[in-house]
Amino acid sequence: MSKNTSIYPDKQFVHTLPLPSFATRKDAEAHFKSIPCAWENYLQLPQDMQQNLINFCLGKQGLKITYDSVFQKVFHPKREQGLKRLESLLSAILGHNIKILQIIPREGTQMKEGTSFVVMDILVHLDDGSYANVEMKKIGYSFPLARADCYISDIIMRQYADKKATLGKKFTFNALQKVYSIIIMEQSPSEFHSVAEKYIHRRRTYFDTGIYPQNSGLHEDIFICLDSFHSAVHNITKNSNVLDAWLTFLSTTSPTDIHMLIKSFPCFATIYQEITDFVNKPKELIDMLSEELYIMDRNLERLMIEEAQEELSRTNTELNAMRTELDTTKTELDTTKTERDIFKLHSKNKTQQEIADELRISVEYVRNVLAD
Repeated sequence: MSKNTSIYPDKQFVHTLPLPSFATRKDAEAHFKSIPCAWENYLQLPQDMQQNLINFCLGKQGLKITYDSVFQKVFHPKREQGLKRLESLLSAILGHNIKILQIIPREGTQMKEGTSFVVMDILVHLDDGSYANVEMKKIGYSFPLARADCYISDIIMRQYADKKATLGKKFTFNALQKVYSIIIMEQSPSEFHSVAEKYIHRRRTYFDTGIYPQNSGLHEDIFICLDSFHSAVHNITKNSNVLDAWLTFLSTTSPTDIHMLIKSFPCFATIYQEITDFVNKPKELIDMLSEELYIMDRNLERLMIEEAQEELSRTNTELNAMRTELDTTKTELDTTKTERDIFKLHSKNKTQQEIADELRISVEYVRNVLAD
């Protein structure tokens, strides 16, 4: 690494950060100009993304971990370190130490979705026999529970088909293993913000009568909201738990937060050093931001479509309600008209003397009431 991009290799450092250390913006931009195609792409970035990149080069902020290339570098399960980090994250979420036995291919899974919202989407087989469907999303879907149910049902049925084919006549439903659906969202839907200070939402299935108290069914959903976490947790110390350390890593670019995280959990220093290596590959770094910009545009487009569909659905519901109300009003009018016609017909058949007698009786009744 050049002098301008040096980082601190000392494993014991707690007062320095493993971030690039260009002296000035001019030095950082000169570094990008050394690769003509990288410089051209840099100039195409919006000013805010240019500034974020320069701040990273000056050591004023980290890179977002949810950038696809960064996330893959840290957690890719085909890399030994990536697999170990993924195991550590899953162990912290599930509350017990686990080992990943196998990354299960997505081929054949009907619910597989190719979307720019997703940073990671893998299915892993754990050493306790269970499965974990792990998703990392930039933006949470507006219908997370329905989607989670469909997705995890698909995985359970896939497991059912595999087990039945393997065990044959020996198959029983007890052979099916639990499936965890772990969904980490950078930006979570509004429903998840209704409970103050809560950033992890676990959904299990139990009977209201108390039977099978130790059995929560074949699946469990765990939603983790990084935006809520970042709002609720401001300080990481040596007394913090490992899960909060990982969520801090996933949710912050602040040098102060990074400093506190590394001071309390030195193991993260190595990861930040790996991320800093991106600065030595200016073309890859800027291409990553260009891709991120493209993803943001696609996300915005998709969100606009979803919002338009939701608005259309609400409008249709309101129109149906109005139609129902109109039909009710029409029915009431028809009934009133019928009653009026009957009254007219009834009145026609009365003699003038009968009508006069009814009128006299009514007047006398009113007088008696007033007298009382």
